[in-house]
Amino acid sequence: MPGPDPDPHGGRHTLSCDDPEFVEAVAAAARLRIDAFERVEDGKSSDLVFRLEGERAAFAKASGDRPSGRAEFDRERAALSWLDGRFAPRLIWAGEVLDRAVIVSDAVPGLPLHQARDPEAGAVAALRTLSSLHSLGACPFDARLAVKLEQARKRTAAGEVDEGDFQPEYAGRSAADLLTELLGRTPSSEDLVVAHGDACWPNFIIRPGGDAAIVDLGRFGVADRHQDLALFLRSAAFNAPGLDARALVEAHYRLAPLDDRKLEFYRMLDEFF
Repeated sequence: MPGPDPDPHGGRHTLSCDDPEFVEAVAAAARLRIDAFERVEDGKSSDLVFRLEGERAAFAKASGDRPSGRAEFDRERAALSWLDGRFAPRLIWAGEVLDRAVIVSDAVPGLPLHQARDPEAGAVAALRTLSSLHSLGACPFDARLAVKLEQARKRTAAGEVDEGDFQPEYAGRSAADLLTELLGRTPSSEDLVVAHGDACWPNFIIRPGGDAAIVDLGRFGVADRHQDLALFLRSAAFNAPGLDARALVEAHYRLAPLDDRKLEFYRMLDEFF
């Protein structure tokens, strides 16, 4: 789970809570001895996140009050369990604490990509990890377009889409109007891979050795590879505007060439999440 995120589509908000009581209960449930904790305040969802320091550095993440957020929370827990330390933090414990669903996972040492001292080297490491992830054979989690578009419809109908947070090119439009355009642009085919689902820069941790881990897996699953590449490139433009991220993708991402129409479509789709 990354630190503070400047990208407007890459993080979380937290809820009010009696922090010491909650953290103590989480630590007891996970059988962790902790010496200190830090509340993480970094973004848009309503999840509650703490960094725990002690005999084992960890992150604790508790489900928030956003109606659709619980599905993403449950997906992240299942994805961490399935990956079992490959690419991502190892799951330490998951369960219920004080009426909240909680995930406790190892803290990956390093810095989030958007805070990396060498953005180009960090981006290359992240692309290599993304390429390896996309090359996995099979995955039990479905994030294909039929699933994502149905979620977008439900979020629009429920009023969960934050129209005030749209990217500049969509500013001033209603979610319903944007959804209509999105459906009209739906690709006729999907180039399916095992995808992160929200491949913004803060969701890659650059380890001290230079390789990259992935975090925040609430949208993990089988999807078109452009789901990840579209958000990676958009986040690169926000966090490292002087970097030619497109050239880095072409040089270090080893699958097929990019489809610009799909990149635009998946950027638009992300406005609903």
